[in-house]
Amino acid sequence: MKLFLAALLAAALSFTWGFVSWMLLGWHEKGMYDFKDEAAVTEVIKANATHGTGMYVLPFPRKAVSYADPAEQKNLDTAHQKARENGPYLYAILRPGRHDWNMHVNMGWSIGRSFLAALILGALLSQTVLSLPGRLTFCAAAGLFAGLVCILPQHIWFELPPREVIVGMADYFIEWLLAGIPLALLLGREPTDRDLA
Repeated sequence: MKLFLAALLAAALSFTWGFVSWMLLGWHEKGMYDFKDEAAVTEVIKANATHGTGMYVLPFPRKAVSYADPAEQKNLDTAHQKARENGPYLYAILRPGRHDWNMHVNMGWSIGRSFLAALILGALLSQTVLSLPGRLTFCAAAGLFAGLVCILPQHIWFELPPREVIVGMADYFIEWLLAGIPLALLLGREPTDRDLA
């Protein structure tokens, strides 16, 4: 019951921080840019995104047909490498057609995500023997861990700009530092003299 209550309170803080981070601070949007001629780009996307909603990459790494000789694959790989180096390069989530956006449903999923994450972190924290500052540090470190495994690979492999890496990692860190307050207050065990001996 304590874990459930702590996770609910942590989820509320996590969700609230998400609102502040995305809607009030504006630090995520400052790294987003528009295209010079959005209408022209839209038409090109509609005409060429033939696989529907998904991840799209430009230039795309092509594979030679199965019966082709190894030289053909080498030529394709060389051409791809050159195109990627010279640009433009694009790695994007793309939805080429209509989608009915439902803010209430998305908010429900977001709260559920926060609760599930808080439940998992709370269950881990329940197994610790740490002081209150140590438990809070544990939660903040979990946010830093999330940034390292979710954000940094996007920089290493897909050229996410350094500014977005810093913002993304700071976002996770602050989120779980704040959400960690009720978790740290309600869960885990204070070290006793026996633990410290």
